[in-house]
Amino acid sequence: MNSKISPNIPNTLRQMNASLVLNVIKQHTPLSRAQISKETGITKATVSEIVSDLLDEKIIYESGVSKNEGQGRKGILINFAPDHSLGIGIDLGGTKIVFSLFNLNAELLAQHQEPTYDVDTRNAFLDLFSESIQNFISRCVTDNGISREKLKVIGVATPGIVDYRNGMVLEGSPNLPEWDNIPLAKELSKRLALPVILENDIRAALVGEIWRGKCQSVKSAALIGMGTGLGSALLMDGKIIRGLNNAAGEIGYMLFDRGHLNQNWRNKGCFESFCSGSGLSDRILTLTGKKMSANEIGAAVRKGESLPTSIMEELADYLTIGILNIVTITNLEKVVLTGGVTRSADLFLPRIQANLDRHLFANTRVTVELSDLREIAPLYGIALLALHTIYPSIQFMPDIQLN
Repeated sequence: MNSKISPNIPNTLRQMNASLVLNVIKQHTPLSRAQISKETGITKATVSEIVSDLLDEKIIYESGVSKNEGQGRKGILINFAPDHSLGIGIDLGGTKIVFSLFNLNAELLAQHQEPTYDVDTRNAFLDLFSESIQNFISRCVTDNGISREKLKVIGVATPGIVDYRNGMVLEGSPNLPEWDNIPLAKELSKRLALPVILENDIRAALVGEIWRGKCQSVKSAALIGMGTGLGSALLMDGKIIRGLNNAAGEIGYMLFDRGHLNQNWRNKGCFESFCSGSGLSDRILTLTGKKMSANEIGAAVRKGESLPTSIMEELADYLTIGILNIVTITNLEKVVLTGGVTRSADLFLPRIQANLDRHLFANTRVTVELSDLREIAPLYGIALLALHTIYPSIQFMPDIQLN
């Protein structure tokens, strides 16, 4: 964008007015110049100057005419151009990687999925990862007819503790090679020649839920991810909570019993051992010697098998205790569950809700819901976070503090 109107430059009055005009057009498109002036309270002359600059930048365009605007005149309609800039959003998981293409409305235009690479070193992984991103970009150019020049940013949602300000993975997933203290944003940007934004995957998913899912119009909520591992992300009074070292929400390491203090939970947290997919599989393996996935355990519960049923009830009770602890501290409006284990949610969610209703009071009562977005929530979230970073003056969720 031209520096006169770029949304990410310091806010002089002129630039503030330009940002206001752009956001009004984005929110209410299409509008005439007279309607923009009325919505913003900015004079028609100033609006016309700003619109002219924005038209030069092609972030808006003219199309159609409005109804009569007094004295028989019609105004040319101004439209927001969401495809003016595009980005690549990625959900990097231990078993699969999902790539997406998004526009300035944080809409997902294309998606692609492939297995996570089976390599032993960080550099080998990064080389393959960069190659996959380049291949996805080439596919978008060919299949979606986009121009590479429109790509402005790459957003990556990754497991672990992420320093999003400095683009660092501080403590990563054991399913990814050497995934600790890695300047991932810098490494990818060097290979791909685009700015790279990082965020923890569950936190990105929470932003996605606030943007398009179960947490819209909510100011305080928790998203609990029950996949291979167990984690959460928190929204408190309209602010995404990260904590001192970006480790807020690492609930997998919660303890529930005095005896738990004497055990080593570094490789798999206590809470995670009872309520994650890998934890369920480990429990079955320890008790029966059989290898079963979380889905297979759910299927066994549906058949009425007693031990899997007991383990599922155990999951429900520990999850209830964890939610109770979070809610009594934070007084949440809503708790949302996501992740592969929730495919069996009908087997444990009624028990959880009954337990919560019995132990919470009128002013702390909360309903636990399942995500509708599921796997695409991190893609929506990382798209919005990336756009918020490179275009901070474009408003997406003005009532939510993302950083």
